[in-house]
Amino acid sequence: MSLKDQVVLVTGSSGGIGDAAVTALIAAGARVIGADRSPKADQALQAFYPLDITSEEQCATVIRDIQAEHGRVDVLIHAAGVLGPTPDIMETTTEEFDSILRINATATFTMVRETAKSMLETGTAGAIVVLSSVAAKEARLNYLPYNASKLAVLHIMWSFAELLGPNGISVNAIAPGPVNTPMWAQFARDSGPDAAANRAKRAAQLPMRRFAEAEEVARAILFLSDPDNRYITGVSLDVAGGAHLGIGT
Repeated sequence: MSLKDQVVLVTGSSGGIGDAAVTALIAAGARVIGADRSPKADQALQAFYPLDITSEEQCATVIRDIQAEHGRVDVLIHAAGVLGPTPDIMETTTEEFDSILRINATATFTMVRETAKSMLETGTAGAIVVLSSVAAKEARLNYLPYNASKLAVLHIMWSFAELLGPNGISVNAIAPGPVNTPMWAQFARDSGPDAAANRAKRAAQLPMRRFAEAEEVARAILFLSDPDNRYITGVSLDVAGGAHLGIGT
């Protein structure tokens, strides 16, 4: 890996995948800045920004401040997002649908746009990696706002990959399947009275027969962040243990 001294912003830096990405990036020698609703203890970050990703002003300010302090943003890892509180489609309110789309999709657009502006202004041939999900690629009977928002993330990624390619900026998505994080723990609890059984049932559906660890997703993030791999763009990389093989990978 050639990430040494790369200036990397990780949103959702206190969450499961975000935290694992922070650890991996620091180990690779990157200068890592975190942004989330609140900081996580014991992260050796260059800086941390409290961030409400639904605020266009806050997103823009974080990027401007990093550019002013470090001269550029080399990499954006946009890992911030939520599952949503209501599994049942028919019980999901329009307000909740709008809220989840704003957090997961609209905020992705805002962060990618602001990062793109900075990279273009500074002439940085950087990398942007956003977090989608295998849930974007199949019909499901629960968490519709989440699934729809993660499909929107793919379209945001494709459009910016085409837009920024002439400037040497790569834009890609990671699409995890089930990962051992607090988000999937919530999913298992919401899926029925026996969370352990729900986890085992989902794992049995995967060719690998197990969930991913956050560190495995982080290694894929590192791969797409690396300057040596900037020719790869517009890709949705499934880190999903073989979930829905051949469909949209």
